[in-house]
Amino acid sequence: MTTPVQEIDMAALDALIERLHEAKEFNLTLSAEDIQLLLSALATLSTMQNHLSANNITLHKMRKLLGIVKASENLSALLGNDKTNDSSAAGESKNGKKKKKGKPVTPPVKPKVIHHSLDNLKKGDSCSACDIGKLFKYEPASLLRITGQSPYEAAQHVMERLRCNACGEYFTAPLPESVTDDGEPGQKYGFSARSLIAINKYYMGAPFYRQQTLQDILGMPIAASTQFDQCEKLADHLHAVYRSLFAMSASAVHYYLDDTTHRILDQKEILKPQRKTGKLKKRTGIYASGLIATLENKHSIILFQTNIGHAGEWIDEILKRRDPGQAPPILMSDALSSNQPSQAGVIKSLCNSHGRRQFVDVLSQFPEEVAIALNWYKMIWINDDEVSAQQLNQTERLAYHREHSLPVMQKIKAWGESQLSSEKTEENSVLGKAIRYFLNHYDGLTRFCTVEGAKIDNNRMEAQLKVIVRGRKNSSFYKTLAGASISDVITAMIATTVSAGVNPFEYFNALQCHQDRVLLAPADWLPWNYQSNL
Repeated sequence: MTTPVQEIDMAALDALIERLHEAKEFNLTLSAEDIQLLLSALATLSTMQNHLSANNITLHKMRKLLGIVKASENLSALLGNDKTNDSSAAGESKNGKKKKKGKPVTPPVKPKVIHHSLDNLKKGDSCSACDIGKLFKYEPASLLRITGQSPYEAAQHVMERLRCNACGEYFTAPLPESVTDDGEPGQKYGFSARSLIAINKYYMGAPFYRQQTLQDILGMPIAASTQFDQCEKLADHLHAVYRSLFAMSASAVHYYLDDTTHRILDQKEILKPQRKTGKLKKRTGIYASGLIATLENKHSIILFQTNIGHAGEWIDEILKRRDPGQAPPILMSDALSSNQPSQAGVIKSLCNSHGRRQFVDVLSQFPEEVAIALNWYKMIWINDDEVSAQQLNQTERLAYHREHSLPVMQKIKAWGESQLSSEKTEENSVLGKAIRYFLNHYDGLTRFCTVEGAKIDNNRMEAQLKVIVRGRKNSSFYKTLAGASISDVITAMIATTVSAGVNPFEYFNALQCHQDRVLLAPADWLPWNYQSNL
């Protein structure tokens, strides 16, 4: 696996060079910190040499990898023109109004209402200020106070017990319903504690050791190993609904698909059959694959899988479970062959953000030519914003894009073909490769103009993968495949719940509290309908 480029502070690197000269001159030993910094610098140098020797990186990409420039792909930022109306990034419709994003919003938790009464006064009493008037009911004063506390609260429940001196029978005071609803008898960590630990770890990206440090300084210590144990118990409670969601995903009408690299320390190489030839091949590459399955009822199921294997192999497994009598689904992904299904009967739609990025990455070498393509390309997102602003249905959306966006895509195609045929652009140059990418994948890139329900880009899936990337950046790796599987289950359940506009904390508590009923009918406890069963 290619070593990632690491961001190294230039001042620290200059200081290291001075210490290296001193160590060489006076035969000194380097500290562990200096050795680690040197290894990071060498790893970065090695990675950059690999990219350069393979001739697969542009100056723009290199500057982004090294952190010299921001990774913004906003057209106005790229072209240095603040007046450029790049609606693909700004999200503005043709009428100039800011487009409201359709991201589901979890309803806020209502504050607890506490009433304070006047103990010494009541309606009809004489006024103590003037001794003339009588008091009457008036609009109450109000104060909203938000207080801080440790995320977890420990309570020792001491239940009074009596025992018969004849038969020895025990009589124990019952616990309040609020306590019994939050855990089984003898359970130290309540359902709510498990839910909060899991959300902090698998959605907010807070590693177990970091949560342990926070709890230590707040005086409520919870060991990292204990937190993992509680998340494992939570995953067991969620698994029935997760399996139901996984089974339902096979009947989706639309899929978003993508993957990103990951690490599992204890995972060894495995023999896996190649999809084309069926021959066994040693595999070591670990990827976290993400899938958004949109059902016919418009609900979205978000799933993740981390193991040795690409997203294309995973979608093959899912499509094998699909009813052959169903209409072909639409699959949105990038153009990588590893992310494409090997099965027939799928309408392949390709991401235009990836197509546009091919031009963005060569902007510094061919500013005038690329500016032409990017200014055309931005129109398709302006049109898509207009579709959303007008709230067009799928049929109307297709007709709109066919009328307004397809001619734009045809212009880019004609321009690219002209650049290559007239030899204004060398086909093997970086711009030639960007044009060839667009031409080779033109049918997939224009699928949103020819197939009802096809999307314009894969940005929604990439946004969901940021949850995985956030956890990877903070925790670096999984120890075992079992730990990765627990993460996949919990993260998928959180993402699906948030997408449905449901509070995942309350949802997880409900699934644990009613586990017996969930196991009997998991389909009745999906995020968008579980409240009717409470």
